[in-house]
Amino acid sequence: MATQQRQLPTEQEIAAAIAAAEASRPAAKKVIEKARAFIVLDHPFFATIMLKRPFVERFDIPTLAVTDSGTIFYNPQFIASKTTDEIVWAICHEILHYASGHGLRRQHRDPKKFNYAGDMWINDTLNRANVGKKIDGCIDVPGSADRTVEDIYAAFPPDDDNGGGGDNNTGQGGGQGDDPMEGDMEPDEGMTDSEKAEADANRKIEVAEAAGNAKIRGKLPGVLAKFAEETIESRTPWFDILERFMTERVKQESSWKVPNRRYAPDYYMPTQDSEGSMGEIVIQVDISGSVSRQEIKHYNGHMKRIVEQCKPSKVHVIYTDTQVQKHDEFTKPEDMEIQYHSGGGTHMPAGFDYIQEKGITPEVVVTLTDGYTGWDSEPPFPTVHCISSPNQQAPYGHNVHFDLNDE
Repeated sequence: MATQQRQLPTEQEIAAAIAAAEASRPAAKKVIEKARAFIVLDHPFFATIMLKRPFVERFDIPTLAVTDSGTIFYNPQFIASKTTDEIVWAICHEILHYASGHGLRRQHRDPKKFNYAGDMWINDTLNRANVGKKIDGCIDVPGSADRTVEDIYAAFPPDDDNGGGGDNNTGQGGGQGDDPMEGDMEPDEGMTDSEKAEADANRKIEVAEAAGNAKIRGKLPGVLAKFAEETIESRTPWFDILERFMTERVKQESSWKVPNRRYAPDYYMPTQDSEGSMGEIVIQVDISGSVSRQEIKHYNGHMKRIVEQCKPSKVHVIYTDTQVQKHDEFTKPEDMEIQYHSGGGTHMPAGFDYIQEKGITPEVVVTLTDGYTGWDSEPPFPTVHCISSPNQQAPYGHNVHFDLNDE
């Protein structure tokens, strides 16, 4: 059967589309200005954050979108078709994606599902805060504001490709374009770890400032006060930081299994396979006697989960005091096990020397230690140091402070 060719638009149709787009701009500008004014007058929490955000016009998105660093995009034709109350709601929806750090928290998770989980949490929060008018067709699941986005995401069926799938008013759906605000999170491409950390710190500062301004005016709803308190007091667990570091180094392979929906259905473009893989990694365990059995048990569980997610080709586990005392190799990530051993003194660079002597070329070396060690010069491979003593730090590599209370 011959493939039906896509009918190209005529010059008249192109001209009409351009004219319609241009005609929407003045109306959209008025709606945006009125919505922003209403937010400033009635919702000081959102106003404080909104006034620092750039608003950028884009015709290649259906509604609105926001980046990890807080740029808000909007389609003038969509804006012009809605009431001011609906655009108040839509702008505050995007602000909460940014203020909650949803893009930064997504990590390895499916972008569409995580976006949808974030929408569930946001929309219930806006409803409780009595903000604007929800746009018809957007997800509405009472009780979502009492859960974390990560918990909502984890409750989706693992084989569900539609962000929950089903009726978009029951909390079971919104995929396949049913929800007009679907897919409104856009990552800032090429952000480094330090830039992400800076963006995360900035948005927490903005949330604290926003809550303070709203409280002074007596307009801080309880649901937003709770959100602000949790945001300000939150500390990212060590294993989340380590997972983000490692998953960013996973090699993504082109796949023809799923069409890339950025392109028209008539064109079949490869996507990035969500199941990437790493080369060899090394986990170095300090066995000087200062790392306890409890720490090893806690560390082992989280590290095993991260390794299974990243799928390295081989995992080396080396046990080091002043030299490497034991070396285990695992070719299946799910078989990896970190054991407790006790040794003598401490010199973690001995493990780095051993790795080079054995001809191992790791994508990353993760060291579990109390930090009381010399570090010598930086080795020729990426290093992450999970350090259990809060006052110790390696002079190179990526430092992550290890705490048994992180869960």
